[in-house]
Amino acid sequence: MDEFILVVANGEWPSEELLTTLLDKADFTIALDGAADRFESWDLVVGDMDSISEPRPEFVDSNQDNSDLAKALIQYDVDAIVGVEGGRLDHRLAAFTSLFESKSDAILYFDGWRACRVDKKGLEIEIEVGTICSLMALGNVTNVTMKGVDYELEGEDLQTGTRGVGNKANSSPVTIYHGGGDLLFIWEANVP
Repeated sequence: MDEFILVVANGEWPSEELLTTLLDKADFTIALDGAADRFESWDLVVGDMDSISEPRPEFVDSNQDNSDLAKALIQYDVDAIVGVEGGRLDHRLAAFTSLFESKSDAILYFDGWRACRVDKKGLEIEIEVGTICSLMALGNVTNVTMKGVDYELEGEDLQTGTRGVGNKANSSPVTIYHGGGDLLFIWEANVP
């Protein structure tokens, strides 16, 4: 069994129930920079240490080419990410784009929602029938196929825009494949 790696960012955290569930499940927890000041059960701090109250030199990564989240995703095989809501809009958007920059399979956890990158090898995900879900193309994405939803796609090309938003699962699992590009899958969370 692989270890479950959780990243906790310094933005708005989800409900205490969701955060506690993920912290309890985590075998290894990474605090991003200032998030280390907000809880004690982290195993490692990743970042440039510009927002932590007492920076520890062994954790400093002054590379400004990547966000603190991207640094963690590049270095570790992360499963889950929380704490990316609120605060600066550029940081919120960078949470999504860091999944592509690092080619990460991590899931972003929000209260009531989840999001993940769809790799070229595809995504098969068990979600309840009736769950609202969306695909978001960031740039051009070729040969997109999506099954198990009300509005299926079969080998279609998507571009940045609203096509793919507001779908609903009608069977499980939902499967998504594509030929290339950056594709984000977002779904309504039914359980923590």
